[in-house]
Amino acid sequence: MSYTVLARKYRPMVFEDVMGQEHVTRTLMNALRQQRIAHAYIFAGPRGVGKTTTARLLAKAVNCEHQPAVNPCNQCESCIAITEGRSLDVIEIDGASNRGIDEIRNLRENIRFSPATSNYKIYIIDEVHMLTKEAFNALLKTLEEPPEHAIFIFATTEIHKVPLTILSRCQRFDFKRIPTSTIVHYLEQVIQKEHIEAEPDSLLLIARKAEGGMRDALSILDQLIAFTEGKLTVDNVRQSLGLIDEELFFRLSDAILEKDEARIVEFVHELFAHGHDSMDFLYGLQSFFRNLLVVKSTGNTQLLETSDYFKKMYQEYSCKFDEKDLLHFADLLLQYENTLKYSPNPQLVMEVLLLKLAYKPRAVDIQELLQALKSGAVPAAGPTPNVSPTHTATPRQSYSTQKKTVTTKPQTSSVTARQEPLKLLDDLNQLSVPTGAATSPTVTKKPEQKSETSSSSASVTITFQFVKDHWASLVDAVRKQKIILGNFLQEGIPHALNNGVVEIAFDKKNTFHMKHVNENIKTVEHIARQLWNENVRFKCITLDFEENGLQKPRHTPEEILKDLKEKEPILRKIIETFDLEPFDDME
Repeated sequence: MSYTVLARKYRPMVFEDVMGQEHVTRTLMNALRQQRIAHAYIFAGPRGVGKTTTARLLAKAVNCEHQPAVNPCNQCESCIAITEGRSLDVIEIDGASNRGIDEIRNLRENIRFSPATSNYKIYIIDEVHMLTKEAFNALLKTLEEPPEHAIFIFATTEIHKVPLTILSRCQRFDFKRIPTSTIVHYLEQVIQKEHIEAEPDSLLLIARKAEGGMRDALSILDQLIAFTEGKLTVDNVRQSLGLIDEELFFRLSDAILEKDEARIVEFVHELFAHGHDSMDFLYGLQSFFRNLLVVKSTGNTQLLETSDYFKKMYQEYSCKFDEKDLLHFADLLLQYENTLKYSPNPQLVMEVLLLKLAYKPRAVDIQELLQALKSGAVPAAGPTPNVSPTHTATPRQSYSTQKKTVTTKPQTSSVTARQEPLKLLDDLNQLSVPTGAATSPTVTKKPEQKSETSSSSASVTITFQFVKDHWASLVDAVRKQKIILGNFLQEGIPHALNNGVVEIAFDKKNTFHMKHVNENIKTVEHIARQLWNENVRFKCITLDFEENGLQKPRHTPEEILKDLKEKEPILRKIIETFDLEPFDDME
């Protein structure tokens, strides 16, 4: 006697047996009860979730000899013939192999004939999205006004490929992935009927591997019964399916937290030595950090689809990570999907990825960092300071392969340093930077107006030569109070004095620097007034230094960055904390 696989043996025979699609079966049963039968249906959803099975149930119900029938009786000749696939009035067509206009023309010719023995002639077209554009067009008129004895039922896994003109002529039902818990419950019923022993966690692994498809779950179970000779264990399931032990991800997380390069490299070597698929491991690692994030966010493990043993481990390990760090890890893993998938050397890519996870700088809230700087937590000179015991500088990494983000937190002003440089510059310019023992006062608008009034009485005419001779001292004075503003100001040079206004020329390649200086020109004027005891006004202009014979400032962006990191401990700390180069792509 030929063997019948479990996926066919346990195919639902009534609507109630269709698992996880109650929203579909309930609607169809009500329609059958009220005799509101449509002439065209389209079932959309992932593979193995019951689309074709539901189509056959609907075909049996409308043609059942015991009418009116909400569920097929599965006893009459019509139900038996449809179940065995020999009914002349239920025609199943594979859309992938019968996709041309000629096949649809034949369908249009045959549909005119009345059913042989049943109430309706039913056409079930599977994978209907595979039909050609011409075939769809040929089907339109028949689909809109079919004979009274005809019903169309379409099934597809890619509903977006079906023309809207077809969709508008059908009743659409969207099938969803079956929950893991529902699959586990159904598999328990199957193994009881098959007299198979199984560890509960082994069925959970099968259900997770099926990814929401009941047919896949039954096929996997069928395969494992043959492999294990009647007793399913967790180890047997992992060995047969090539699954990665979830405990390995916890081991890896320990190495990442401890920044243990040797253990990480050995871990990758062991992973490939055992023949594990690199993409399966990547997806597993994504799920691992996702589970940690869920536990961290919700404070419980109710949403995790894993065993009780691992739920406890997730609860324990979630305390070792910050939410923003988990988001960074998940983001980096998603970025590496295509790189790992198409790389000729996946082992090297995996090693680089895991080492990056280990050395990825921990997330720091910029507002907290600025508050720490303002409160004097960072000394003016000496070695690079620590803003907080939990936020430490890490070795530099290439920004071209890794973006650094700071996620937003409720009621805090956390921004992405790389993506919002102007915001970061504005915040930094609010700092009064200590140099030596003295600290420059913070400039406000009201004192500026007072100073302007008091100094105007003692003002004398300022010359252009005086501005040129004292330009360097002005730049240094601005830098002491406004780090970024001072370093951008040195990109300009005094060009002319017109009607009491000093024109500061910037090369056309430095428009970003000029824009920032121009936005803060009042601050420059105030500092110049304090330094020179003279009222002076400034105006920024753009010139082509080469065409006008002007000498470019010797400071390139790289030189500015080096100078900043050597002289300004605060900015150096920020650059190293976020692992960024603030002058990249700013122009």
